[in-house]
Amino acid sequence: MQFPKLKKLSKNVFEDLNDFLYIVGIQSVRILKRVRRRLTRFLRPATNLFKHLYAVSVGRQIAGLKKEIRSIREGFSIAGKRISEAKKQGYWRTFTEYVWVAGKSFVRHRGFLFSILNILVPVGATFLLVMTVQHWTGLTYGLVLSYDGQEVATIQNEKVFEQATELVSQRMVHDTVASDLGVKFTPTFQLAIVDASRFSTANYVCDQIIQQSNGIIEEASGLYVDGDLIGTVKSSADLRFILQNILNKARGSDTGATAAFAEDVETVTGLFPTTTIITTEAMNKLITGTSKSGVTYTVKDGDTATSIAKANNTTIAELNKINNNQIGDDLHPGDLINLEVSVPMLGVELVKNITYQVPLSYKTVTMQDDSQYTDYSKVKTEGANGVQQCVDKVYYVNGVESKRDVITRTVITPSVDKVVITGTKKRPKYSSSGESTGSLMWPVPSLHTITTYFTWRWGSFHTGIDISGGGAYGRTIVAADGGVVVSSGWKNGYGNCVQINHGGGIQTLYGHASKLLVRAGQRVSKGQAIALVGSTGNSTGPHCHFEVIKNGTKVNPLGYVAR
Repeated sequence: MQFPKLKKLSKNVFEDLNDFLYIVGIQSVRILKRVRRRLTRFLRPATNLFKHLYAVSVGRQIAGLKKEIRSIREGFSIAGKRISEAKKQGYWRTFTEYVWVAGKSFVRHRGFLFSILNILVPVGATFLLVMTVQHWTGLTYGLVLSYDGQEVATIQNEKVFEQATELVSQRMVHDTVASDLGVKFTPTFQLAIVDASRFSTANYVCDQIIQQSNGIIEEASGLYVDGDLIGTVKSSADLRFILQNILNKARGSDTGATAAFAEDVETVTGLFPTTTIITTEAMNKLITGTSKSGVTYTVKDGDTATSIAKANNTTIAELNKINNNQIGDDLHPGDLINLEVSVPMLGVELVKNITYQVPLSYKTVTMQDDSQYTDYSKVKTEGANGVQQCVDKVYYVNGVESKRDVITRTVITPSVDKVVITGTKKRPKYSSSGESTGSLMWPVPSLHTITTYFTWRWGSFHTGIDISGGGAYGRTIVAADGGVVVSSGWKNGYGNCVQINHGGGIQTLYGHASKLLVRAGQRVSKGQAIALVGSTGNSTGPHCHFEVIKNGTKVNPLGYVAR
């Protein structure tokens, strides 16, 4: 079905839109052209100025260069024809033609050549300067150390010589004060271009200095600890053996442990004064010995002056000597005491992995049971601790742990959560009918552990059962059945006690309560709260002593109630 009016309307809309866009486009072009014309007229003076400056400066030069290049091109063409004609007349004619053409070209184009040279000469000079600087900076310079006109060594800088003289001073230590041993060495330095592989170390320069001195020297091996010379021995192998033996002793039988010196230990083989050399045995005694070092000890609970002195292999008199006679029997935890402990000459850091197990604590999860009253509590699953295996990297310095890094933690046995069921149902308010149902219920709904049964105990018969458990104190005790409260108060042996008559010759008794909730003569219903668990009377801990009395005789309660 067609709609002529709608079709005509649509056509008119498109025609109007087309006319509108056409008019907008034409107007936009006209406006842009007008702006361009006015902008050109406005900028014409500035444009003419730039054109003039270009023409009188760069333009003129470029025009002259183009003219010169065109002239040179034409000259090459003419010269080529002349030389071709000259070759037909012989070699001499060709040579003279070459000379004439070259001279004529130089005279005619000398201005152009000089312009090119004015550019090339500075560029070439700059390039030559850069290459020269690069050449000389790429060379290796050093100091040639000489003494009495003879070259001793080549060093990188004066710092190497200073290090060498320090080594000489350490090596030249000796016991004879009046000895003439000493370093009398005044060198000269000369800067020279050298091969970097010729640079000498401070140790080599030290040996050369000692050789130039007047002292009596001998090749030996020196032991340096933290940069200080400790002593020298003739045999470097003996010195290494002593050091390795110290590490092996610290490591013991633990092949997996690594041992290293805590200090910076270095052995240097070179020339040393003879008077500084000691025997291997003396060196061993020196570096395996100990020295006294002061430390501060914090008094702990249970410490006494005697126990502290004994633990540190000293006496109370020695303690007082280094503590200004302040050590007595009135020590308190947290007090600080100065101690002197024996510290090895060479400390050893031992690193080893240790494996041990730790318990994993369990969590207590509470589950709710809406079918039980709020004073109901029962353990569904006993909790059990798990086991975790730990591997640590432990650092010891002289046998004392200094640091520990965790490597792995692996759970071997997972812990088991303790699950406790608790009631959520509110206990109804009981009426005072005191009617008996004929059956007894458990008297402490939230406790189910029997600590003492109906049996002989401590030379007498225990006439009931004791009910207890974790957190027993204050738990609710309920009437095992409906009845009348016979008594509610203090009773010798039982402490706070409630006794109920249920009729039919059955009575129940609840002892050692912390609080009584009923009075004598009151009628109570089955399950009604009557007291709170306590530890009154003859009791060693919070519990409920529960008795069942039938026709005046105390019988086993477990024959009437069940957990």
